[in-house]
Amino acid sequence: MAPTNKKSFVGVDKIYYALVTDDDADAYAADAPVVFAPAMKIAQSPKSNAKVQYADNQPFDSMSSEGETELDIEVTGITLDTLATVLGRVYNTVTGRMYDNGGTPPDVALGFRAKMRGGFYRYYWFLKGTFSSPPEEIASETDTPDPKSLKLKFTAIRTIRQFALDGSVTDSVKRVIGDTSDSTFSATTWFDAVQTPTTGSPSAIACTPSPADAATGVAVSVSPTLTFNNALRTGVNGISLVTAGGDVIAAAITIDATNKIVTINPNSNLGASTVHIITLSGVTDIYGQTLALTAYNFTTA
Repeated sequence: MAPTNKKSFVGVDKIYYALVTDDDADAYAADAPVVFAPAMKIAQSPKSNAKVQYADNQPFDSMSSEGETELDIEVTGITLDTLATVLGRVYNTVTGRMYDNGGTPPDVALGFRAKMRGGFYRYYWFLKGTFSSPPEEIASETDTPDPKSLKLKFTAIRTIRQFALDGSVTDSVKRVIGDTSDSTFSATTWFDAVQTPTTGSPSAIACTPSPADAATGVAVSVSPTLTFNNALRTGVNGISLVTAGGDVIAAAITIDATNKIVTINPNSNLGASTVHIITLSGVTDIYGQTLALTAYNFTTA
């Protein structure tokens, strides 16, 4: 189902970072994400270039490219050990001191979410980038509170590792984005690990029914399930339960948060000693692979 939300951004929170431990032609890997700091503002500015080619005295072709993306990140309450980690500085855990020794900032993955009106969120992971030392403003205290935040710059670039993307595209990636207004997207485990595209070629779409195909003696109270190996883009569309005689069984058909498990819950018990057929037509996964027209049957007791 296509995204339905067209609302404006109204907030930002949940900034996480993870140290990138491997990025080459063979693999991409990052540590488990860690909370960064309370978020105040994030501005993204991709660097792009465009060139128009002229021929026969008129514009003939237009070419564009995108380079790094600079993120201006405003936070508060960042700890010294976190700051030392992302800037490549030394933090002494015994004395609680950070030593600004001019170290080299490590490659870091950066994740966060943006809140939109309507209760939706847009989730981000930038897979690789570096922080630069921030300016710090400190002012005299007055009778009017004037809290100062910390403003850091994060420069994101594409990975060296190339991933198998949707369809037949294989390429390196700068960021991964998901939007909760899209019913096929789940943010349940978004911050458990840095979110990357599926490496290698995606598995061919497959389905395992329960009851198994051609099962007999099935209880009339059954709620059949279909478990797919890949998340579905089409949700429950194209899935139905009918009798061998062609009568459609009224049922609530739902899909779980992973978009992989479909449950068919009939409105009432099925008829006894009856052949039932689950039909799947046009079911498509998130990689654009469509399952061939499929039918599974079972017989009730």
